[in-house]
Amino acid sequence: MTHRPLLVCVSGPDGAGKSSLVGRMRTDLRADGYAVTTQYCYGCVVCRRLPQRIRSRFTAAPGESGSLASGIGMWAGRLHGWVDAAELAAGLAGATARTRVTSRGRPAVVVTDRGPLDALVKFAPGPGSRLAAAFAGLARTYDVTLLLDAEPEVLAERDGDYPIGPLAKCRDRYRQWAGRLPFVRRVNAAAPPEAVAAEALRSLPEPRPTAGAPPGAPPDGGKHVVISTFDDLRNPHYHGGGALLVEKVARRLAEDHRVTVVTVAARGGTEIRDGVRYHRLPLGWAGPRLGQLLYHAALPVTARRLPHDLWLESFTPPFSTGFLPLFARGRVVGLAQSLSAAAMSHRYHLPFVPVERYGLRFYEDVVVLNEADAATVRRSAPGAVTHVIHNGVDQPPAAPRRIGEGDYIAFLGRVDIREKGLDLLLAAYAAGPPSLPLLLAGAGTRGEEAQLAALITTAGADARWVGEVSGARKQRFLENCAFLVLPSRSESFGLVALEAMAHGKPVVHFDLPALRWMDGGGNVTVPAFDVEALGQRLQALTADEETRRRLGHQAHQAARWLSWERTTGQYQRLVQGLLDPPAAAGRATATPHADAEGEEAGSWQPIR
Repeated sequence: MTHRPLLVCVSGPDGAGKSSLVGRMRTDLRADGYAVTTQYCYGCVVCRRLPQRIRSRFTAAPGESGSLASGIGMWAGRLHGWVDAAELAAGLAGATARTRVTSRGRPAVVVTDRGPLDALVKFAPGPGSRLAAAFAGLARTYDVTLLLDAEPEVLAERDGDYPIGPLAKCRDRYRQWAGRLPFVRRVNAAAPPEAVAAEALRSLPEPRPTAGAPPGAPPDGGKHVVISTFDDLRNPHYHGGGALLVEKVARRLAEDHRVTVVTVAARGGTEIRDGVRYHRLPLGWAGPRLGQLLYHAALPVTARRLPHDLWLESFTPPFSTGFLPLFARGRVVGLAQSLSAAAMSHRYHLPFVPVERYGLRFYEDVVVLNEADAATVRRSAPGAVTHVIHNGVDQPPAAPRRIGEGDYIAFLGRVDIREKGLDLLLAAYAAGPPSLPLLLAGAGTRGEEAQLAALITTAGADARWVGEVSGARKQRFLENCAFLVLPSRSESFGLVALEAMAHGKPVVHFDLPALRWMDGGGNVTVPAFDVEALGQRLQALTADEETRRRLGHQAHQAARWLSWERTTGQYQRLVQGLLDPPAAAGRATATPHADAEGEEAGSWQPIR
């Protein structure tokens, strides 16, 4: 089987040394046994073919924003951007096809000199525009974008055409857009060329090939574990906490077993990354809603055809369960990261709840994130064993520096007005605006984003939507906030709350049963959906730095007990127990954390 090539983009401002790095990477990767194709992906027919006197009107110099290239509000600028996006997509598809043909069984890499990040800097479209979404979608097709980053003085010395000021502005725009894209890794372009190339190769998401084995090949021994999930970190519509959990768990299980993740992408295909095989069903073109229905229809067929020893099924809206125990050849464990039928029934006025309750009866084991969902599963499937395993968080590399401090109130999550309670939050904030601004970070469908913009305008308060944040920009967003507010009408866990707690930030949220794992961990509860009470809590916490500091220390202490190492270790023990019949015997009355080896000792609250 020919696997999808690894797609790598080298981006950065003028003077960073992009073309030089691409050449070095090509030489080094070929020496290590890779089939390598390089592609220049910057500049469309407008930039290349028009005479200079006309082309200059369409092309902005670094740091400038006055040309038609960045005047996206003008029809010529928009057309130019779409032509560039189309040529970029065509060039990438052509390079990928050539690599598949010429690889002859070798691991393959496509390295592009410039790409979507460079185009976003060049055209500077609005963060919520269709052109920005198109370039962001192209960026998600890459496995990694390497951003060559250096001080403006270094860039000016190397480039020779532009002074320091414009290059500094250009570098800042690269950093801003990089924070909005996934899989961007900075490389120090100021280092010697050999060191830059070495750092770039270390930043590739797959390990270098070893004798006789392609990069990332799963171990030959061990049982075959399959995890199915509609969401994926490259999914442009969601890429939420559930996708992160699946990736973390898959990597941990791959230490002992062969692991396949079945998910969705626009083009489909198969690749191996970090020892995990990803099999993507070509359903992403259908969008989030129709795509989920098609995924439910395709999953039973996939489960029937794909050999496995154990299947972990991450439940998917609108009716959660896919009835996989009726079709799979091996044992199926339900991963109830979201029991969504009630919320979907309320939204679409369709009977999803009876379907969910009936489907749960076919599962012998169900993993849930909180005790509230565990109770729901027990009512629908009294014979099933429920395992409560909380999500985890990556601990910051250093102790939080701004506990109690902060410049704004933060919301971070998917832009979904009803489910995430953004209408309630903006109403509470506008009723008696606190002294700190409200910054909302996240992305959603174009319709939801347009509705959010209208709500912010109507609120008339100091509330701003800053778009999607990820990577280092997301960490800075949490580190610099005074506290996080989670106004959701429904949640399965609230991973973003745990991420804020890891930075020593209190969390204000409605009193939902699914969020009571935070009790005593620096949280502030509000009676469910009480807008007036929410506004009062926001005002009080904004004005009281000492209370924020006290709650922040509690939050940081609590987050230390919910690491990804702990969470994935619990999944590892669960899977091992189910695959090993002697260990699985007599486990019907097992408690969710009975085998946790004392991990909860000293926790801020008992985990039931």
